[in-house]
Amino acid sequence: MTLRGIKKRVALFLVNILFCGTKPYFWNIKRNLLNWAGYSIGENTKIVGPLRIFCNLKIGDNCWVGTDFTVHGNGTVIIGNSCDIAPDVIFLTGSHKIGDSRRRAGEGLNYEIKIGDGVWIGARSTILGNIEIGSGCIIGACSLVNKSFSDNKMIAGIPAQVIKELPSDVRS
Repeated sequence: MTLRGIKKRVALFLVNILFCGTKPYFWNIKRNLLNWAGYSIGENTKIVGPLRIFCNLKIGDNCWVGTDFTVHGNGTVIIGNSCDIAPDVIFLTGSHKIGDSRRRAGEGLNYEIKIGDGVWIGARSTILGNIEIGSGCIIGACSLVNKSFSDNKMIAGIPAQVIKELPSDVRS
């Protein structure tokens, strides 16, 4: 195992066991531990934990990441600023090419997922790889997002679809 791998395991252990929860004095400790391990966690971002991360992860400033946040695969997840992620949200950054009849899960693939600024992701939602969610979107609870969406959409369902256009009332 590499030094980076050891750092990630130590940081995740501490975040998930020792510093898990919403105690205000743990926010900076968790953010610093995750940054030390090689993840990129922005200023003022609050991570509840536990979390499971198996990819490259970048989270912007002023975000909230709820309990049981999970990222599977060896791809990349980029989350913008001021995002709120509810409990039990899953990002899937890996998949496979379709193989022959002897083994349908063929060669492994890694994907990127990009989440714009100000996005709110509802509890128990799943975001598949190669997806981009525009800024200002809301993803309803228990949604399966299998395609990209532009800015300011309320999306929900299995598979997720646009429920409503949202205003882009950016205030200075």
